[in-house]
Amino acid sequence: MLAREHLWILAALVLLSSLAWAETIYLAGSMGLGMVTCSMTMGTPFSLSNAALYVVLWGVMMVAMMLPAMGPVVGLFHTIAQKKREQGIPFTSVWIFVAGYVVLWTLTGGVGYAADLAIQALPSAFPILRDHGAVIGGFTLIGAGVYQLTPFKYLCLSHCRSPMGFLMTNWRDGVLGAFGMGTRHGAYCLGCCWSLMVVLFVMGTMNLVWMGILSIVIFMEKIVSHGAVLGKFTGVALMLLGLIMAAGMIPLTE
Repeated sequence: MLAREHLWILAALVLLSSLAWAETIYLAGSMGLGMVTCSMTMGTPFSLSNAALYVVLWGVMMVAMMLPAMGPVVGLFHTIAQKKREQGIPFTSVWIFVAGYVVLWTLTGGVGYAADLAIQALPSAFPILRDHGAVIGGFTLIGAGVYQLTPFKYLCLSHCRSPMGFLMTNWRDGVLGAFGMGTRHGAYCLGCCWSLMVVLFVMGTMNLVWMGILSIVIFMEKIVSHGAVLGKFTGVALMLLGLIMAAGMIPLTE
């Protein structure tokens, strides 16, 4: 029975991620963005409604990119909750935990919105930046690659790669406890993956090709046996890509 429930939960995560991907692709098409684009702001001015829309879109993107890698920790949370239920101990649905995770990543969309607006506005305020966009983008990629090699990256990644260790050291009972655990797990995930999100601001925040590439990297970093090695390889690849871009051999997305 428990194995069957795990399969249903995994299927639900895959379905949610697939729906989010479908919605992202649909929105990109309806906004005339195509597979490769620069910004979700599309040059629109700041407003609370535009900010809210951006955060929602960002949340959908994060569901698409992040939920597949949550399978192990979600499955283990459900196992612990089911054991509590069998023992007559109050338990909390695993989806409260997932909700905390999604809310944390969705709220980072506020930072993304500010960054996207800055990327659009700074060249107008400082015209010299227009002539050095590729260099700035290249060095941004180099910085993201360097972070991939730092101890803090792998401290955060270790929590993502060890569901049992995370749950045993962070378990809290109740709805608020489960929601807080979800946000805490999301915070470790943010510490692990923020540099990969930065890549999207160089290559395009709704660049579907790069979203797909980074989703695969995130999944493999957290799930496969040599994910930590892959993370270092990704860091070196980003630094090389940044050097090539800074040299003017790859044009910055317009």
